[in-house]
Formats: sequence, structure tokens, C-alpha cells
Amino acid sequence: MDLGLERKTGSVTAGFTLIELLVAIAVLATLAVGASLVATRSPGGGSEAARFERSYQASRHLAVGGQQIRGIAITPRAFQPMRYGAEGWEPLGRAIRWQDRVSLAPRGGPQPVGWPEIVFLPDGRSSAFSIRFGAGRRSTACESDGWTGLTCDGG
Repeated sequence: MDLGLERKTGSVTAGFTLIELLVAIAVLATLAVGASLVATRSPGGGSEAARFERSYQASRHLAVGGQQIRGIAITPRAFQPMRYGAEGWEPLGRAIRWQDRVSLAPRGGPQPVGWPEIVFLPDGRSSAFSIRFGAGRRSTACESDGWTGLTCDGG
């Protein structure tokens, strides 16, 4: 019984093409990136604390290195890096919105009217404060005594 399934040529065509392999690798790489982003995201405000810590360190470094007074204005909705210039306090870029609940507790008395909540001086000093990101057991707290920089815990 001849079904016509015999090969007329002697070449073997089993396996995957290069395009199929590249598509499979691209899909797996995309899934791996997504999984790593989800896995590294801390619960309860960890990413908020990391963003704030980066802004804090950058502002402090710019104040000392540039011999300028810098600051960070903090509201319940966002934080805003600032610079003190000839015209007073000037915002630097856009305000960065919080993604979760944030509460700030300044220490050492209130700032003058119109000043940001956290001020960095050229000699390395800053405002003393504590700030909490998130709520409950899964929150992150950071604090500064005004001299030693910022310390954060994982909650």
C-alpha cells in the first residue's frame, strides 16, 4: 500500500529553525525580567524607601560637593528635591509621587515657613527626622539624626 509518504529527497528536516529558537529565547527573557522585577519588589513600601533613600543621598552629596544648601520638600502625596538660590527655594525637576502611604515626623523643631521639611547644609548636616513608608507590619522606617546620614529598617 503506497500512501505517497516516501521522501523523494535524502535531506532530513527535523528540529527547530533559528527564528523559532530566537523567538523562544526572547519570550523566556521577557518572562525572566518580569519575574525578577516582581521578586525584588519589597512589600509595604520598600521600593518607596529605596527611592527616597536615593534622593536623600543625592541631595546630601550635592549639598556637600557643590557647597550649596539643598532640600527635600515632603507632602502626603509626593516629594520634591529643592535648591536654595538667590531667589529662595527652587524646585528641581518634577515632584515624585508616593505610591503608598508615607508619614514624616520632623525632629528638632519646625522649619522656617517656605522651607522644605528636610534641609542639607554644605557642612554635611541635615534636618533630623523619621519617615515611615507603608503601614502596619509590612512598613519600612527611615530616620536621620542630622549628622550620620539615613538609616532604614525593613519593618
